[in-house]
Amino acid sequence: MQSNRLQILMEVAIFVVIALILNLFIPSIGSLKLTVKMMPIIIVALRRGLLPGILSGFLWGFLQFVMGDAQILTLSQFVLEYFVAFAMVGFAGIASKPLQNTLRAEPDNVRKQILLVTSGLVLGSFLRYVIHFIAGFIFWGHYAPAGQGAVYYSFAVNGTAFLSETITCLVVLVLLAASYKRIILVD
Repeated sequence: MQSNRLQILMEVAIFVVIALILNLFIPSIGSLKLTVKMMPIIIVALRRGLLPGILSGFLWGFLQFVMGDAQILTLSQFVLEYFVAFAMVGFAGIASKPLQNTLRAEPDNVRKQILLVTSGLVLGSFLRYVIHFIAGFIFWGHYAPAGQGAVYYSFAVNGTAFLSETITCLVVLVLLAASYKRIILVD
């Protein structure tokens, strides 16, 4: 049991560092995010479940602050956007048990595996988006162009980021479907 916890914590640490490296070296163009930097957190969540996934996202947000890659307006905005929002990505772990079971019991049912991976990705990414959307109109709304409301501004900016990053990750995860047993399945 102790060895298993240590292995999970080591995986969390490794995947968080991979996410951080991707975050630092793959630039985003405005709110268009053609990046896979969220994928290591999704993989931890799908491998290890909800709590390791949430921990991974939380640590990823914290490390962005440590590395000086955080945009901080207020303490509450910082906590909401870097701790809460990134922890939400770990909710992809809700799909972990069904995916693990499918990988074991139905190793050739790639369609079901992709559906479960997609479900986890979309859930984690959407929950992150919801938090960024809320923070967007509360803290960033005054940056909206003249005549555009804060809610619409946040919806447009964060919605574009959500869709572009989620679709990019989805494409890569579908391309990796043949490798799910090696990447995601835990013995």
